Amino acid sequence: MEQVLLLNSDLQPLHLTTWKRALVLLLKGKAECMEKINSIEDYIEVDNTLIPKVIKLKENKAIPCTELPFSRENIYKRDEYTCQYCGKHLSSDELTLDHVYPKSRLGPDTWENIVACCKECNQYKANRTPKEAGMKLLRRPERPSDGKLFELTKNSSKNVKYWLKFYKSA
Repeated sequence: MEQVLLLNSDLQPLHLTTWKRALVLLLKGKAECMEKINSIEDYIEVDNTLIPKVIKLKENKAIPCTELPFSRENIYKRDEYTCQYCGKHLSSDELTLDHVYPKSRLGPDTWENIVACCKECNQYKANRTPKEAGMKLLRRPERPSDGKLFELTKNSSKNVKYWLKFYKSA
């Protein structure tokens, strides 16, 4: 389903919304097209209706301070669907999650302790730390620093590069 980037009136990105919600905001007069939008490439076509890829609210909306959800898919996206031990690029069906510091030793379920891992590496590492197993992590696991940018870029839409122009100028 096509999505639209919703900006606050001060051009700060709020979130991605559905094209239907964007159309409702435009028709109710609560949002408007961006001034930078001036060509046909700036629109999504849905049932012969052109909807802008980016809209902004007319009035500022308070932005709640929300953390990026800790989830399996977000870990896979952070690690770029790559086993953090052997470097194999895999689909989400072929990946597992691995606790760097084992759960059996009270390793926490946090961004900093869990990585994407192939099944073979996960079985080999088993109940050990990477050092004990003689394995090295490709990169240190950490929480994404910019949750909004992470959410924006994890979308597989062809519009991500277009949206990033508005995000970086905000």
